[in-house]
Amino acid sequence: MKKLFFVMCLAAISFLLPKNTFAQVVYQEYATIDSVKVEYRWQRERFFAADSHAILNLQLTNVSETPVQLSFVAAYYSDGIIFFETEEQSICLLPGQTKRGNRAGLRFMAEGITMSKVEAEGFSWDIPFMDVVGVQNCD
Repeated sequence: MKKLFFVMCLAAISFLLPKNTFAQVVYQEYATIDSVKVEYRWQRERFFAADSHAILNLQLTNVSETPVQLSFVAAYYSDGIIFFETEEQSICLLPGQTKRGNRAGLRFMAEGITMSKVEAEGFSWDIPFMDVVGVQNCD
């Protein structure tokens, strides 16, 4: 009887939860620059704080058949005027390899930039500089 009750409760909970509750994180395509596919997503610094700092997560994929070493800079703009620029980032990708987020150093936050500012009209971001060089291997 207890098992039946437990199974019924689990079924009811899974039925009531929204369909996207268990969905994976989705990155939006930005561009393919010199054989490197760039995708991004914005997230809040604190999950439960509605207007916490905005974090830009990048996902980079090497779509060529050779390893590449790339350097890039990401920038935030307000009404077309740059107000934040990351330090130059450097990363090596094997053929078909994807790197993303914090572990790969592809997560960027600017002090004072909140999710409401990111969603506001006039805000944009860009990769003004990306240098991609084919290499023999990644060390």
